[in-house]
Amino acid sequence: MRFSKYSDEELVRYIQKNNGQGFEEIIERYQKKLLRYALNLCRDSETAEDIVQDVFIASYQNINSFNVKRKFSPWIYRIAHNKAINELRKIKRTTSIDDIAELPSSEDLSQVEKKLDNKRTKKILINDIASLPLKYQEVIILRFFEDKNYEEISDILKIPRNTVGVRIKRGLERLRKDTKINIKDIL
Repeated sequence: MRFSKYSDEELVRYIQKNNGQGFEEIIERYQKKLLRYALNLCRDSETAEDIVQDVFIASYQNINSFNVKRKFSPWIYRIAHNKAINELRKIKRTTSIDDIAELPSSEDLSQVEKKLDNKRTKKILINDIASLPLKYQEVIILRFFEDKNYEEISDILKIPRNTVGVRIKRGLERLRKDTKINIKDIL
């Protein structure tokens, strides 16, 4: 592809200057990542796919408002976050462990996913994360499944960087206390 050497920000600058041309590369780069993120938050593959489609529509419509002096990844993840939270507000969260969809496989699995060596362990961990309050779920998913740093998480969730650290720490403490598996070996 002709855009593969472009950074995200360079690509967006090109898209802004060329009336949306090249946006398909944004979709190519972010579709799997955003789908995994949405699926981890909402636990329903159809809903996650709808959320990601809405994210791309919204980001295409608002691409000219993106400030290319900033990082693109937190901007698009923030759109995904907002869409997912809005969807979660619409539906009741009554998902059981049997309803959890398999995470989409990809060649760029995060460290956490690589360490989850069997289906049972993965389902238990996902279910345990899902039982946490949303404010802890979000930071744990972004940090350990999406491999975002504290600054990026802060930008995505619009919370102070220190709050990110506190929420990760408290979320992990709850997981360690409540989980049926040794969370220390996984995270």
